[in-house]
Amino acid sequence: MNYKKKRLTEAQFQINNRQKYDSKVTNSLLKANGLNPQTFSTMPLELVQARIVAVELLKNYSQFLTKHQTKALNKFKSKTADKKKCNQLSPTLAYPILNLATKIKRQAHKQELQARQTIQELRYNQP
Repeated sequence: MNYKKKRLTEAQFQINNRQKYDSKVTNSLLKANGLNPQTFSTMPLELVQARIVAVELLKNYSQFLTKHQTKALNKFKSKTADKKKCNQLSPTLAYPILNLATKIKRQAHKQELQARQTIQELRYNQP
């Protein structure tokens, strides 16, 4: 029996190619933010937000973190990285991480404002 091969129309072909490209872009964006594309859709929103914040704190604000805070963030990252463990985590686990992020970002902002103010004073006091 000869079966005819089903061929895609030009529109279907374009849609498939665009979908593959979009999936690659989305996966790379998720990976850049420290998320696993396979567990992203099943994680509660609070855990996703906390995971993103934890990666950002470790990457950009490490000088403001204590050793204990760094250890807690790394522990949280490892818990949320595992697909099996991730589904068992409760969303309330994310709140201390989000609170820590608020605290650290507030410290960084205060330090930045103080540095800007010092620069302005130096410019104003120049002869």
